[in-house]
Amino acid sequence: MQHPAAPTAGRDPRLDFFRGLALVMIFINHVPGNMMEGVTSKNFGFSDAAEAFVLMSGMSAGLAYSNAYARDRIHAVARILRRAGRLYSVHLLTTVLAVIVLMAGHNFLGTTALSERVNMVSYLEAPWTTALGVLGMTHQLGYFNILPLYMLLLAAPPVFLALASRSRVLLLAVSVSIWAVAGWNNINLPNFPTEGTWFLNPFSWQLIYCIGLCAGISAKRGETFVGYSPALMAVAIAYLGFAMFVIQGQHYDLTAWGDHPALLVGFEKGILPLPRLMHILALAYVISQIAVFRTIAGSAKLDVVSLLGKQGLAVFAWGSLVCISLQVLRDAYVFSPAVDIATLIGGLAIQYAVAQRLQTAKGAVKSQARMA
Repeated sequence: MQHPAAPTAGRDPRLDFFRGLALVMIFINHVPGNMMEGVTSKNFGFSDAAEAFVLMSGMSAGLAYSNAYARDRIHAVARILRRAGRLYSVHLLTTVLAVIVLMAGHNFLGTTALSERVNMVSYLEAPWTTALGVLGMTHQLGYFNILPLYMLLLAAPPVFLALASRSRVLLLAVSVSIWAVAGWNNINLPNFPTEGTWFLNPFSWQLIYCIGLCAGISAKRGETFVGYSPALMAVAIAYLGFAMFVIQGQHYDLTAWGDHPALLVGFEKGILPLPRLMHILALAYVISQIAVFRTIAGSAKLDVVSLLGKQGLAVFAWGSLVCISLQVLRDAYVFSPAVDIATLIGGLAIQYAVAQRLQTAKGAVKSQARMA
């Protein structure tokens, strides 16, 4: 994958645009049963917007921290840990607000089925131990799994960057080994106080983050991570077509290959199996190599999507709260098609308003700094 931009080329529009697009699809997919769910990426291939979001998060980390780490490791690590701390604070706040929304639905609207689906029952049965689990990130509400994963992955770059400073090949070799061992042996972080393990296994998902990190480091240095190859492009397009055929046609029998390990032939999202990993990498390669995608991403008419990507954390946090509120309402009431579409548009409008306000404030701060 050739990450889009050399340092002299300015900020590549594709990163913000496709991160914004991924956030839109995550929002839609986190309101199950809505009319727009059928047009998101999960219906056309093995991976979905979550893989895309984590891959681009790794790219952003490589772009943001690789040079700083090379210049001053202590200062760079402090920056990374501050960012991880901010993510942790956002996760706790959104979880608390989501629990309040779910409790209101459970007690006043009778949304008990939803409470069970999103792992909220333990708050009712053992509130204090569940609160400890939330603080330790060992208890996660359904649809609130990405931020804990993202926080751990963001806190790990000091280790990743130390390996990458020696060799990006070394980093990828270590990362692939961790992915393989964890997926093969079902190694994961435990839940508490409920049974089970994390929905998104960080030992598995670190691989896609590290691949993005290496792409970001290469871009920052003006290097090509994976260059253009006609053969590789043909293989990537063929694989994307095969994945669409399997998903759209419901031809799951094509992958029913006996007792082979789920890591190699399965589709379980939590362990990031090979079919899903290959799909997001093939998609990223095609997008990075075909010039029209850069043109589309840089279009002024689509700035609204790019703006969401620029303020990804705030957009994701607000989107998560809107999603859980809509799930409560949808569980309690029957939505007409018009209401269905209107609520989705309203939710996206809230996220855009948040992003616009933050971007305006950021611009004002930069202007004041220049004047000073």
